[in-house]
Amino acid sequence: MGNKPVPNICESTQVSYDFKLAFGSLNNYLERVEEGDDSRTRHLAKRAFLHREILCYEDYFGSEVFQDVITAKNKDTVNKINLVVAEINERRKLQVVEYDELVELRDRLVKLVCG
Repeated sequence: MGNKPVPNICESTQVSYDFKLAFGSLNNYLERVEEGDDSRTRHLAKRAFLHREILCYEDYFGSEVFQDVITAKNKDTVNKINLVVAEINERRKLQVVEYDELVELRDRLVKLVCG
């Protein structure tokens, strides 16, 4: 079992704000599209997103480092987070990068993490 508490826990959701870092490649891709970056920059961001699996909550906060990653208070939220992560990863594997769909999934994740 890990020895550090999970950092930056949101009081309302009981999950860590730091989990938003786990979907950084998705955020970067969406930001490149939103900002109208040149095609090469968008392509590189898309490639990074497609090649980087987003980890489930408990994998991101591994039990070898952290303690009490999943608790009675956050279990339901973590399950919902992991379902959205699985949906994003499935789209990633199929190379589906529809902006509107990905934004909606990202927003659902942020709401689950931050309340």
